[in-house]
Order: sequence, then C-alpha cells, then structure tokens
Amino acid sequence: MRYGCCVGKPEQIEILARAGFDFCELPAATVQPFDDDAAAMPALRAIEAAPLRPESFNVLVPPVLPLAGPKVDLPPLRAYLRRAFARMVRLGAEVVVLGSGGARRIPEGFPREQGLDQLAVSLALALDEASRAGITLALEHLNRDETNTFNSIAESKEFIQARGLKGLRLLADLHHIELEHEPMTDVVDAASLLAHVHVADGGRRPPGSGGYAYAGFMQALHQAHYDRRISAECIWEDLSAQAAGALDYMRRTWEGGERNG
Repeated sequence: MRYGCCVGKPEQIEILARAGFDFCELPAATVQPFDDDAAAMPALRAIEAAPLRPESFNVLVPPVLPLAGPKVDLPPLRAYLRRAFARMVRLGAEVVVLGSGGARRIPEGFPREQGLDQLAVSLALALDEASRAGITLALEHLNRDETNTFNSIAESKEFIQARGLKGLRLLADLHHIELEHEPMTDVVDAASLLAHVHVADGGRRPPGSGGYAYAGFMQALHQAHYDRRISAECIWEDLSAQAAGALDYMRRTWEGGERNG
C-alpha cells in the first residue's frame, strides 16, 4: 500500500515528505489547466521541484465547465482536460479523481434523465482523454450535501455498468460512506472497479481522531483485495504537528485489517 495526503498548496508537500508519506495529492487547479503552457510553467516547475510526486489529483472539473444541464459545452471541456491530463502526467500522476460536485450537479428544474444522459456523455469524454494520456480516471461518490448525483459507491457502480463506461473506475471515500450510511459491503461489491481511496475520521478530522468506522473500512478494502493507494483527505488544525501521527495510524490500521480480514 502507498500512503498519500491531499493538500491544497504545493508548499505543503515538504511537510508531507518530512512526515513520511509516499506521495501527495493535489487539486487539478494547481496545474492551471485554463492557462497556456508559458503561464503555467512556473507552477509546474515548483511542483516538479517538490520532494514528493503528485501520484493523484482531485477536484478535476470546476463548476464553470458543467457536465450536465443547459450550459454543457463539450469542446472547451475536452480542451481543458487535455491540458490538465498532459501536465498531470508530466508531474507523475497515475490516477485522477473526478468528484467535482458542482460541475456534475443536475440543475434544479432540469430533467433528471436528460441530465444523466449528459453526464454519461461527459464522463465518456473525460475517460477518453484520460486513457489517451495514460491516466486512470476514478469517479468519486459524494454525499447529498455536496451534489445530487452519484451519492454512493453502489449508485456510481450501477451507473458505470449501465452506461457501458468501460475503463472508468471508482474512488471509495470513508467520509462520504459515513455521511450516507452506506454499508461496507458496497465497498467489497465494487472491488473490480476500485482505483483509489480517501480516508478521514469523524468530522473529516485526521485519521486516528476517532468517530468513523475506520478499521471496518480497512477490513472491507482487504476483502476487496484492494492494494493501491490511500490518501488522507482531512481538515487539519496543524498539518505539521498532525501529519506523522495520522500516517502512523493509517499504516497500523491497514496492517491490522490484513490480520483481521
């Protein structure tokens, strides 16, 4: 297993390296996909110079590029994704998370079935561009307070299979599992599609804070024979002070799940 951590700023990568993480996870905005290569180059070089590779990225599509609704415009979406994926690969990315609750929200009053049809087309486009770049694309289930589509692992899996989105994978996120009261059996049932994992503890605090069924989640991942990457996606009070302890808990609980699975 490889252990990573989501941070919002490249300057925080040094903290993760000192704590012992294997990789960092950054938001897509850090590669400046709306900017041309010359404008984005200073940011890309800063990330390249950091001590950890961003093996994963998240928040792939911003709300200004809606994936469903009356304002869907596929050519700008494709251009954005092509720039984003090319830069992510340059930096070492292997998996990119499509959470993007705002972009994938079906607008109020818009026909839901039409919105779902649009999402299938948008996701197929994103999958095509990710495959072209050699990146694994993982759809993230988000709780209902964040968006109105794909609120569970089970719903996301069913959509992928029903729409024939072969190659699209899933992220399993403990925070959203907890908020939606989704059974851990859904994690096991989605085993063949799992490509990435996000973890936190109660209230999205760092792992080890308590409050979520963290150990049970690890056991479910072992039952699913998952062994790729786990990223902490948390609200930190003090990243420098908390990172090493969170990583230690992540490692110990994963190893404990292996023994108990």
